[in-house]
Amino acid sequence: MNIKIYILLVLTIASFYGCGGGGSDDTPPIISPEAATLVFPLKDAECNQGEILSETESKVTFEWNASENTTRYTVSLNNLNTNTLETFDSTTTEVAITLQRGVPYSWKVISKTNGSTQVAQSETWNFYNAGPGVENYAPFPAELVSPPMGLTVSTDTIDLVWKGSDADNDINGYEVFIGTDNPPATLLNTLTDTSITDVQLQSNTVYYWQVVTMDQHGNSTKSSVFEFKSE
Repeated sequence: MNIKIYILLVLTIASFYGCGGGGSDDTPPIISPEAATLVFPLKDAECNQGEILSETESKVTFEWNASENTTRYTVSLNNLNTNTLETFDSTTTEVAITLQRGVPYSWKVISKTNGSTQVAQSETWNFYNAGPGVENYAPFPAELVSPPMGLTVSTDTIDLVWKGSDADNDINGYEVFIGTDNPPATLLNTLTDTSITDVQLQSNTVYYWQVVTMDQHGNSTKSSVFEFKSE
């Protein structure tokens, strides 16, 4: 073969493969999962369905709707009395879990897909697992909304915002505590609203705040303690 033709063929083949003409990556892109929609136990309700195992325990089947681009799910369950978190994995849209009776819980579902670290989280729902002879349940601990945990603020006032819920729908009011101790011991106000505006702050101070929810039967629950810092 003529040496010039041989060199031309080599250069042509090298150029062909160098430009990707020798093949392509047909691996489909991994699509992130979408969030699931919770079904049962119902939000802010008493769960009285399930298999009674004993005076203190029952088995409840948690259910949710399938989410797009998802291969497996993790149920995150929090005992609101003890703030104990447990997780349960499932490849279907339900899982049976043994619960303490007469205890408040919160739960959410985390959607996952194979080959990706991306996840999606559902809403978080509260519920009471029904207990024997319980006529009235204490409110769920208030959810602190604003300021969020660890925020640094540059103003000399701040608004406190939270959410309250109760399976019996009989919340009577809230006590709001704020101070420089953890937990805070200074009662800022007692009210029926779910916010307080223009709370005065000192500069360069770490504050802690907490909300106590009370119902018409004298039951009460404490929220988590959040902290924030003023500049």
